[in-house]
Amino acid sequence: MSTLKKRFSLNWMFECPDAILTCSVLRCGGESFLVFGGHDKTLYLMNQELNILDTITFDGWVRATFPVDITGDGCDEILVGAGDGNFLVVKFVKGINKLAGIMNYKTKGKVLCVTAGDFTRDGNIELIFGSEDKTLKIFENIDSLDPKFVFYYDSWVTACTLGYVKLTEEKNPIYGLVVGTKNGTLQLIQFKEEKPDIVWQKMFNSQINTIEIGDVTNDGFHEIVLGTDDSKLMILNSNGEELKSIIIEEGRPISLKLIDIDGDNAKEIIVGCADGSLRIYQNTALNSTEIDLKWKTSAKNSIKIVSTMIDPKEGMPNIIFGGYDSSIRCICDFEYGEKPSLDIPYNIKVIETPSIKEGEPTVDELKYTTIPTNIREYIFKYIIDNKIIQDIAADLEKRGYLKDRVVEEFVRLISEKEDKIEKKSYSVWTLPEDKIGLGGTLDQPRMKPKHLQPVVIEQEIPQAKGGALIDALRKDTSPPEINQNEIPKISSTEENLKTIIIHHIEKNKIVPSKVKLVNDIVLLGYNQEAIEKLFENLKDEGIIVYSRSEPKGWYLSNY
Repeated sequence: MSTLKKRFSLNWMFECPDAILTCSVLRCGGESFLVFGGHDKTLYLMNQELNILDTITFDGWVRATFPVDITGDGCDEILVGAGDGNFLVVKFVKGINKLAGIMNYKTKGKVLCVTAGDFTRDGNIELIFGSEDKTLKIFENIDSLDPKFVFYYDSWVTACTLGYVKLTEEKNPIYGLVVGTKNGTLQLIQFKEEKPDIVWQKMFNSQINTIEIGDVTNDGFHEIVLGTDDSKLMILNSNGEELKSIIIEEGRPISLKLIDIDGDNAKEIIVGCADGSLRIYQNTALNSTEIDLKWKTSAKNSIKIVSTMIDPKEGMPNIIFGGYDSSIRCICDFEYGEKPSLDIPYNIKVIETPSIKEGEPTVDELKYTTIPTNIREYIFKYIIDNKIIQDIAADLEKRGYLKDRVVEEFVRLISEKEDKIEKKSYSVWTLPEDKIGLGGTLDQPRMKPKHLQPVVIEQEIPQAKGGALIDALRKDTSPPEINQNEIPKISSTEENLKTIIIHHIEKNKIVPSKVKLVNDIVLLGYNQEAIEKLFENLKDEGIIVYSRSEPKGWYLSNY
């Protein structure tokens, strides 16, 4: 009877509402969060305890995401590409762990890849996306209304990434943009003499699905790794020359990640394939292309996402993967810390980029305005901005309806989501050691197998809210009278909001108007109705008072 060695551990599995097409790890300070989305047109924010913290709804499938700290505040923003042609930047609001759209650009066709970085090497983060309209667009920053540079191709732009590569003829490495298309075109682009410059272009026989840049030959320099539609995993040097090609006969490679998962200082190649297999390739020698399959596992359908997240307790990297089986799995390699470390040189010398110039706004001075992320919100924004709601409310008041009732109905229409997810049980599976298959392969069925022990976590996914649009809707309405005898006991959420309001007034010493106060707190992600209610409570309790002398405004009575 053969003895099987366990190659990996399945830590948890999260069952999603629909097929997942993209997943990124958002980092803020010492915390990490998963941001994912797919066919249900919703972007989810989830913490490491598998709690859904926030959602944002779009008009198309959520196809691509990329985390990057644009503002330099230690918190990633998320670039999002949607199937309806929307390219967005979503900000993570620290403290309350919410997401808010801060940039939106609409193009023709699906957005298929997104990335960002200091491509121009001027200390500024450029935003980049490729799409079904056969273009690659580069935006100077999140304030850009239109792209600064546009590249045109003869087929869809299906993959794009940024990374350092060392060209043979160059002394210093370049920060290159690598672009792949549906017809197999691959380009390396650099920024030179104040404009983008194509360093080289190669043609392959098949669509380029995914691209990563990193050292996989253990020579201290970065290679370009491709997954193509003709079932090839290709490794190229910085000049675009093929170093190695691996045929994956069972399935096309459609997602990639390069990272050291076993602690030997060498990066493994993690490949997600269309047949549902997840393959881990390793290189155990220095300056070598002897890259072999380490182990593999499988899901039921195509693996569209491959990512990694550091386990907060163990400090080791976990592999995150999922896709069309509507699940996200987390696994880790059992050899972590057991293999001897390779002494790999680091030959990529990075030149520092300029710091923020004098007179430019600092992170603390930058202000962001939340924007709609779907057509429903744009329609209601138009209704609100053009005062159409006031005309509707006035007409309905003549018919005997209360204005507050009209507002409530508009709130319901804005907040309503077509496919509501009231409450869902997400199963976290633990895998017994004697159930690992040959080569570490796991075929995880969708139905609950007898040998797996489920740990069920009850989670409530928040329904999509109107956010700032709901708040704007209420601006011209008077808050309903509050019967003090009917005020329920304050909840922990309300208590937290009350503290935030008091702290905000204390910090500013005096706030000129109620509207200004409410709008400031709304930017933190709280509902305006709740803010106004607590504002009235604080006023009635005498905690805040209004000064009619200069400077006029609301202040704390005990300040």
